[in-house]
Amino acid sequence: MSDQAAKLDTPAKYPVRIGVGQALFELVRYISPRGNREVMTRTLLALLFISIARASTLIVPLAYGWVVDFVSEDPFAFDISVMWWLLGAYALARVSQQFFDEGSEYVFVRVAQKAVHAAALKTFRHLHSLSLKFHLDRQTGGLTRAIERGAKGMEFLLTFALLEVMPLIIELILVSAILWGLFGFYYALVTVITVIIYATYTLTLTEWRIKFRRRMNDADEKAATRAVDSLLNYETVKYFNAEEIEAKRFSNALKLYEDAAVVSRTSLSMVNVGQGLIISIGLMIVMGLAGQDIKAGNLSIGSFVVVNTYLIQLYLPLNFLGYIYREIRQSVADMERMFSLLTEDPDIMDNQKAAPLRISGGRIDFENITFSYGPRAVLKNLSFSVEAGKRVALVGPSGAGKSTISKLMFRFYDPDTGDIRIDGQSLRDLEQSSLRAEIAMVPQDTVLFNTTIAENIAYGTNALDMDAVRNAARLASLDDFISSLPDGYDTKVGERGLKLSGGEKQRVAIARAILKNPSIFLFDEATSALDSHTEKQIQQSLNAISEERTTLIIAHRLSTIVSCDEILVLVKGEIVERGTHKTLLAKKGVYFDMWQRQASESTQTIPS
Repeated sequence: MSDQAAKLDTPAKYPVRIGVGQALFELVRYISPRGNREVMTRTLLALLFISIARASTLIVPLAYGWVVDFVSEDPFAFDISVMWWLLGAYALARVSQQFFDEGSEYVFVRVAQKAVHAAALKTFRHLHSLSLKFHLDRQTGGLTRAIERGAKGMEFLLTFALLEVMPLIIELILVSAILWGLFGFYYALVTVITVIIYATYTLTLTEWRIKFRRRMNDADEKAATRAVDSLLNYETVKYFNAEEIEAKRFSNALKLYEDAAVVSRTSLSMVNVGQGLIISIGLMIVMGLAGQDIKAGNLSIGSFVVVNTYLIQLYLPLNFLGYIYREIRQSVADMERMFSLLTEDPDIMDNQKAAPLRISGGRIDFENITFSYGPRAVLKNLSFSVEAGKRVALVGPSGAGKSTISKLMFRFYDPDTGDIRIDGQSLRDLEQSSLRAEIAMVPQDTVLFNTTIAENIAYGTNALDMDAVRNAARLASLDDFISSLPDGYDTKVGERGLKLSGGEKQRVAIARAILKNPSIFLFDEATSALDSHTEKQIQQSLNAISEERTTLIIAHRLSTIVSCDEILVLVKGEIVERGTHKTLLAKKGVYFDMWQRQASESTQTIPS
């Protein structure tokens, strides 16, 4: 069984889901970090601005009513200057409302964005602190979406819901109090009952509608997946003349979306009609009360306008209640997912007494190492040493455990039993960062970042030293290739380095390792993607840079390791042979058979 197959044997472990209450508690912690006076000042200032804005909102209908009463008393004899003063008060109230609403968002947006920044960064750092096993069990896209959605959920709750829902509640309370104080208890009672019925109806039907929305989203995702899958496999579709088959499959997926969208839109119409009916009945009753009071001489026409304006001003924001409720539910769920990731503990952690690695030569000792990814052991009681400054190669068939040894060296995993030491220091007692700083890895499958070649070579260094980058590229036989590119070292390599060939990516990895200037080198099939001519050039460079440095080489091509100080032959996690190239050939065992087979393959000609 290969190393990868062994990994697949291990069932995925998912983080424990935290509750809604804990998610909201975490949100509050990010809003108000201890000792941050700026955050507290901005929050209090935002609350003050919201209060002023709501007060201005209440003055607008009153000022409007005053104007109506003033001009209606005697339309031909009122004092025009007084009218302008009243209109000025009305305009000032409206401008103040807008100004302080925007001001509350302006002062609070920094608080919200700092909270989102801190939470997303903490989650991102935590994901990097988790073990390799965690990431092998999950899809990277799902993790990034969890952070993205969680951050957006926080932003929505803080900037939209908090600055919209809270003012609405405050306004409802104040409007009810004013209606009660100025016009009577029944005005306030009808208004509050209308809002309660409206909110209950909206939330109930929105909850009912969520399943239709989910069904529509699922159908949309299936249609998109079907289209992407078909277009990515364009050549296969052409090979089998299957354009109509793909079109029918895509049409079926679109039909599911079409049906779900119709049901979702119909259910939304039910919500909208019901909302309109409730608001209309509430307005009718309150305006009827106002009409009766005008008839009885208890209210003026201006007061009638004030009541109507208050109600419309209050009811208009309620139209968004269903949307706000749905988004709040989704935002809390997304925050829950993001914060749940923080409950995941790393498998590999520095112990409390962990010390930095102190290199005094770079001797490596594997002592009785047993390790398994799942139920089957990949390494079995393995012991070997690499003397300081020596070069040792690991060879063997696929699945023998060679790459697992490199992962144990970087402490992506800890062995089940046994110990690994560098210059006598157990890896379990070392700070992981100091350990990895002293080891440079050239992997078999090199994945690059979507940036320039220069930045990829210099990855992990503190500054971009172009002289050092060029020297590393030259030693990796990469300088001529880079010089031939129009943008040279500023050439973008594309997603995962797809604009470069396998050999070019591998040479970038070699240059990156050279630039790191480590105490220990780890080469995992470092020249597997190179042609024979380039391989010889690179091999000479690797031999030169690893001179007098401890080097562990995982190799498939035996021709690249003939000069190693020792060669270890692994079969099913155990060392079956060890020695120099000459002594192993003389034994005529496993290594000899591998050498003969590769020599036969390299000389074999294929008839045309």
